[in-house]
Amino acid sequence: MHWDLHGEVNGWGGPWEAALLLPVLATGSYLFILVLDWGRLDFRAARDMAAATRRQVRLLIVLLLGVLHALILGTTLHGGTPRANLLLACVSLFLVLLGNLMPRLEPNAWVGIRIPPTLENREVWKRTHRLAGRWLVIAGLVGLPLCLLPGSSAHALGLVLILIPLGAGMIYAYVLRHRMETAGTLPPEAP
Repeated sequence: MHWDLHGEVNGWGGPWEAALLLPVLATGSYLFILVLDWGRLDFRAARDMAAATRRQVRLLIVLLLGVLHALILGTTLHGGTPRANLLLACVSLFLVLLGNLMPRLEPNAWVGIRIPPTLENREVWKRTHRLAGRWLVIAGLVGLPLCLLPGSSAHALGLVLILIPLGAGMIYAYVLRHRMETAGTLPPEAP
């Protein structure tokens, strides 16, 4: 199924697509992240992230896709369409869990706010992810009671809940790098 911005179904897939799309996507995402972990990181602020944190992020992504698959397939098999409110609840819980992991992330090739200021300097990365993590937790906690709103409102607010913390994190990273450069406190990073 495909939904438009108002939460209305505007496209249908076949039974094989419904049964296999998200499991294949989850497996592919997991394998892709594993391949990225094996690769050589070439940006200046790269550090080795703790194995436990890498596993938690991979598990969180697969868990989100698995829950979404169960929700979509379950409601489809019973002749309905997944309610936007349930989808928003899943995404809100994902934001809370991801927000709690964000401060523990080290600069890496596959997860986080990966823009030039954060990839060039570890201090900018750490501060940005600490702030964005807090914002994601807040966004997720705000999203949970919003699940009680009608479907189309839930869709619009769910998108805003994702975009605000990530947009604020990116803006903060650029501002922080500029302030550190201006003050001369931007520490040099060795490759």
